[in-house]
Amino acid sequence: MENGKALTARFGLIGKPIAHSKSPALFTAAYGGSWSYELLEAESCENAVKRFLEGPYKGINVTAPYKEQAMRFVTSPDAVSSRLGNANLLLKDGDYLQNGVVYSYNTDYYGVKNTVRDFCGERCGTVTVIGAGGAGKAATLAMADSGYDVCLVNRSRENAAVFAQAAGAEYVPLQEAARAIEKSWLVIYSLSMLPDEVKEADFSDKVIFEANYASPNLSPEQNVKSRLYIRGEYWLYNQAVPAFELFTGCKPDCEAMKKVMGI
Repeated sequence: MENGKALTARFGLIGKPIAHSKSPALFTAAYGGSWSYELLEAESCENAVKRFLEGPYKGINVTAPYKEQAMRFVTSPDAVSSRLGNANLLLKDGDYLQNGVVYSYNTDYYGVKNTVRDFCGERCGTVTVIGAGGAGKAATLAMADSGYDVCLVNRSRENAAVFAQAAGAEYVPLQEAARAIEKSWLVIYSLSMLPDEVKEADFSDKVIFEANYASPNLSPEQNVKSRLYIRGEYWLYNQAVPAFELFTGCKPDCEAMKKVMGI
């Protein structure tokens, strides 16, 4: 029981680190305590997913660095997570140990699509995505599917070039980041740190959309000048709405969620 209500299902978050996550507060705001949402901390993706599969949980969100590794446990991926090769949401149906089904989804894709639409409307031109982890790949695919020319900037060619080609984007090595940024109107930044190759770039006439809301690198608070800076909280919110609907089958309280996020 929680606040006098019977908890009909339990949900959670896996990743490392996750202590800073706003997801539990966001979920509580969305449903007022009708369901529980917990941080499932573990030393490895395998152990974290095992807690989910063998525990009383119906679904989990997945954050870095486990988005790709978690796909090993999936038996029924949706179209987006299959194309990406990573997931930020797993649902289970039945007892996993008795041939239950594990579904995967990636709502980061919609978080990016919907945020760019809300802030920028319909535009033409090139979008540069920096970083080819789970978030960066979701952003690349979302923007390519929206009709933009997309440059995917990443240090490792091995991790990015094949994916970029499959998504309909262009791979750009990190040492050429400034060139890619120069020809873009929107830069989607998904790295947790700021490499020297990006520090050299001029963002003064660019729209910056940064995934990391906990410790951003390109915000006005870091003295980075841009035409418009879109905070990572919008990404989190816009991916959480469809994620929570997949969890519960119920529409969340969006205004309460926005209030928690300060947006």
